[in-house]
Amino acid sequence: MTRILVTTDGSPLGHLALDHAHLLADALHADVVALYVQVDPALALAGEFAYVPPADPVALTAEADAMGAELRARCPGARVRVEDAHGLGVPQVILRAATAEHVDLIVMSTHGRSGLGRMLLGSVAEGVLHASPVPVLLVRAGQVPAPWSSEPVGVGGSVC
Repeated sequence: MTRILVTTDGSPLGHLALDHAHLLADALHADVVALYVQVDPALALAGEFAYVPPADPVALTAEADAMGAELRARCPGARVRVEDAHGLGVPQVILRAATAEHVDLIVMSTHGRSGLGRMLLGSVAEGVLHASPVPVLLVRAGQVPAPWSSEPVGVGGSVC
């Protein structure tokens, strides 16, 4: 494994995936690509059945710049991508980035929504998981990053 894509939505839960990916990448000596997909909040709420004027481009640019700076600070040495969804679904943007970056693994957080919340908001993680050409590591709230080791399986212990 040489390249890991880690995504975040900018929330505290979304940022949990950053720690998991960083530790795994260190153990595997892999490169990290950190991705934030920017969605126009008005369009995300309106859906496809209503017209809502897009958000202020200056505000969207400022948000993208701030998130890029935050990811560079949180993920030193990672390649940082801030992508505008341009009306695409977030899962599609993540999968396009994974393909463009030739990644071996996608690491992302999941909110674990169910019922009405899942029906209304959808599941980005599920969309990526079902269509990804590479393995996906999902991080849930409360999961502590594992102490990954690059020691080969079976060295110093039994093989499962």
